[in-house]
Amino acid sequence: MTSSSEPPLLTAEGRKRLEERVHRLENETIPAVLAAVEEAEDDLSLQLEHDLAVRELEQLKYVLETAGSIDEIADDPDVVQIGDWVTIETENGETDRHLIVYPAEAVLDSSRVSVDSPLARAVLGGRVGDEVIIQAPSGPYPARIVEVLRDQP
Repeated sequence: MTSSSEPPLLTAEGRKRLEERVHRLENETIPAVLAAVEEAEDDLSLQLEHDLAVRELEQLKYVLETAGSIDEIADDPDVVQIGDWVTIETENGETDRHLIVYPAEAVLDSSRVSVDSPLARAVLGGRVGDEVIIQAPSGPYPARIVEVLRDQP
């Protein structure tokens, strides 16, 4: 099992989107906020916005420098691993499909779920057909793993 305390593993798409975010921060966001800070010298909210953008840039650069690829994990089509699309079915018959990813990549869209999330912790290492209990903030609920795919469906 992989957790966020280990070196990050990114999908190819996730790496590309994080690199695009770094580019936007370096070339658009930070320069624009810095210019606004210089115009309104005493605006603490602009200074905070600048500081947060710089911190995000540093964190993303670190993730990109240290990250491996999910392709480095030997694919076991029967077991849920980081980088897999997993479909679960809840008691009421609803199905949800999620991509299990490193936390830095989880924010890229609503289909990505961090390895640290309750859903990912419940399904990682599981197999198709396994019943799992997801420890959600609203309370635990049962689900069944119905599909595991390495490539996007």
